[in-house]
Amino acid sequence: MVENYSEDSIKTLDWREHIRKRPGMYIGKLGDGSFRDDGIYVLIKEIVDNSIDEYAMGFGKTIELDCNDRQIRVRDYGRGIPIGKLLDVASKMNTGAKYDSKVFKKSVGLNGVGIKAVNALSENFIIRSYREKECRELIFSKGELQHDKQEASTQPNGTEVIFIPDSELFGDFHFNTDYIETMVKNYSFLNRGLKIKFNGQNFISTNGLADLLNENLNTEALYPIIHLSGEDIEIAFTHGDSYIDEYFTFVNGQHTTQGGTHLLAFKEAFAKTIREFYKKDFDVADIKTSLIAALSIRIEEPVFESQTKTKLGSKDVGPNGPSIRNFIGDFIKEQLDNYLHKNPQTAEILLQKILESE
Repeated sequence: MVENYSEDSIKTLDWREHIRKRPGMYIGKLGDGSFRDDGIYVLIKEIVDNSIDEYAMGFGKTIELDCNDRQIRVRDYGRGIPIGKLLDVASKMNTGAKYDSKVFKKSVGLNGVGIKAVNALSENFIIRSYREKECRELIFSKGELQHDKQEASTQPNGTEVIFIPDSELFGDFHFNTDYIETMVKNYSFLNRGLKIKFNGQNFISTNGLADLLNENLNTEALYPIIHLSGEDIEIAFTHGDSYIDEYFTFVNGQHTTQGGTHLLAFKEAFAKTIREFYKKDFDVADIKTSLIAALSIRIEEPVFESQTKTKLGSKDVGPNGPSIRNFIGDFIKEQLDNYLHKNPQTAEILLQKILESE
């Protein structure tokens, strides 16, 4: 028998119910922490991303991240969320400063969903805003407000979030601190000068993506890492002795593990510049064999192919900017060509590597 299709058939879920019923739309998958892409690590990232955005805007040079058994604590020293809007930011969809691109021009979390997703998917969620000698504290359970208190404070400005993922959703989960440490290192590589204190250990990078490559090189580099940086773009690469090419790509600090338009642009521009510099029509496969490269760009209003933001879909660097293809292509053409001209010994090693791959 076919059920009647009537007004009673239409269900409207509030923000909390929707996130809890469809968590995959917000964090990709659940999982119990056994794998790097499990949802409990996405929860951490969503909170830390907000603190990173503050640092990128010039506010707060230190972020504290503590993992204590099943509880996560993140404390930054940015401006602190405006106290009068703290409840909206934590529990009302489509609320956030990042809708105004003047405030967070090149941010990751454009839709304001991340912090609400963490709230809804946590059995215990505490958020505190320290701002102008005031502190407001909100406590939630599974997205439902339990407590709201405001009082005077002597603490420095910033935001603090403490949460325990909901075991109803994540089961008998556990945090793998090695996975979190890798995340922390990437944050430090992408934000030179930022100090991240993870479980009492300080992580800070002075050489950016060059440090990232050194961290991830399994063999000795064939030539010194070529490290090029400009406004809103940073590139580092070298060749090893493996038979595959490996890439680490980032957009506004977000690790795009699935690549996207920026990686395609990099590969195209890299091969084209190498061919033009050596005036030889090398096969692309020979150029990229054993290449290990890192690319980071910052763009306005990035478009990702899912809420988990692992693949960039944007065509342009901003509403009024050039295409990502041209932005990356022009940078590599000028900077890499200049570098190879100024460093003939490295250029010769690179040439021999390509010839050996033919």
